[in-house]
Amino acid sequence: MFIKTTAPQSVSSQSGLGRGLFDVASLNAMHAKMLKLLAAKGGRIDAIFYCPHTAEDDCHCRKPRPGLFEQIGLRFGVPLRGVPAVGDSLRDLQAGAAAGCEPHLVLTGKSEPYRGMAPPEGLPPGTQVHRDLSAFADFLLADSAEAAPQQASA
Repeated sequence: MFIKTTAPQSVSSQSGLGRGLFDVASLNAMHAKMLKLLAAKGGRIDAIFYCPHTAEDDCHCRKPRPGLFEQIGLRFGVPLRGVPAVGDSLRDLQAGAAAGCEPHLVLTGKSEPYRGMAPPEGLPPGTQVHRDLSAFADFLLADSAEAAPQQASA
């Protein structure tokens, strides 16, 4: 799941840590590879927030709870109301919406089976649906371009 505050952030559940399936060094290596691949395409993620807990831990940071999003707001000193958050699962969107973010569903990964069908039931109100992450990025760029002339005239 990604959230765009002033710069992109990543939020992910990593219960594999809590279940002993992999260690923090392995997770850091995965993140380093992701960041390198993004940088090669001109992209970036400024911070990665993850929950290492299992469902049995009943923590506040495991999606669908908003704890990781709240951590982002605190760390960067930004309100999250209306900030776009994108994910491929209901739990992703519930967590973002609970923190006040604007939910966006991409029809990839866990939601790919919904392509060409009605979106899954129970999505937070106002959820926007995008074909994939590229379509979501196009939406953000178009939204930024529309907002720029308004900001210049303000």
